[in-house]
Amino acid sequence: MTAGNWGFVVAAYGLAAVVLIAYWRFLVRREKELQGQGSGVSEPQASVSGHPRSEPASRSPLP
Repeated sequence: MTAGNWGFVVAAYGLAAVVLIAYWRFLVRREKELQGQGSGVSEPQASVSGHPRSEPASRSPLP
């Protein structure tokens, strides 16, 4: 590596540190919001795809 590249290396590590610290702070703030929200009873979560899930008993078996 030449001497001219070290500035980019330092800048990349600095940017990565800033992004990781910001994300960590976001996660801490989100955790506090979630802990303060409920009474200990969790509500059912929506599926990841956003589509409602059918109950296994309501589906007909495949032929």
